[in-house]
Order: sequence, then structure tokens, then C-alpha cells
Amino acid sequence: MGATDHTDDSGLDDGPSPSIDLDDLLHPEEQRRFRALCLPTSSFELAESIETVRLHIDHVRTHANASTDVDMAERIASSFEALLDAEIGFADDERALIRGAIEYFLLDDDADGDMADPLGFDDDVRVLNSVLDRINQPGFKIEL
Repeated sequence: MGATDHTDDSGLDDGPSPSIDLDDLLHPEEQRRFRALCLPTSSFELAESIETVRLHIDHVRTHANASTDVDMAERIASSFEALLDAEIGFADDERALIRGAIEYFLLDDDADGDMADPLGFDDDVRVLNSVLDRINQPGFKIEL
């Protein structure tokens, strides 16, 4: 995996961002944005991030319009929740990838406008599924 074994006092890896093949999933600018979101994250921080996902779903429900695929957003949130509730011991680089996928999901202005486009959450699903493949957790994947 792309991360190094060096950790700082916080126990977080300070090496390069983990690698993931997104060439077929996102255009280069979106790939860059996703990779920038893959930050070192402790197990505690990752577990706490589910509350942010829940708040985001509330936001999506409140601000949805006729083009918003609320069902897909809820499926993505449920996948993140199930993954984090599974209490799997993730490695540093795996936690960074999961954090990147969560942060990408929280973006409203990613590859497809989440709220304005009927396919707005499809890129979020592709990122999530790619991360799940990379961390060997395909049971949490979402069908498009």
C-alpha cells in the first residue's frame, strides 16, 4: 500500500496519501480532489465521522429537489455506517481512504452536482466502491 510505516506521536501515518486507481472513475481534477481528502485519520476520528455523514443526509433530505437522488444518498450513508459499525481494524492507509471517500461524499460540487443532477451521487458511489475494493470490504458496496 502507498503509506509508509512512519507514525508521529498521534499514531497517525505521516507518509504519502495511499494510492487508488481512479482513472476510469473520475476526471483528473476530481481525482486530485479525492486524493487531497485522504488524510491521516485515527480510528476514533473515523468512528466520529459517521455523525457528519448523518448530518449531511439530513441536509440532503431538507434541500432535495426533483433531481436529487435521496435514496442513493441514503444508501451511501448506510454503507459508511455499516462499514464503521463493523469494528474492522483498519490500517492507517485504509482509514485515510475511507476518510477520503466520506469527505468526497460530503462535497456538493464534485464530479456530478449531488443535489442538481439525477446522477449526482453516482460518482460518490464509484469512489466508495473503489475504496471498498481497495480495503477488501466488497460486502459494503452499492450497486448502481
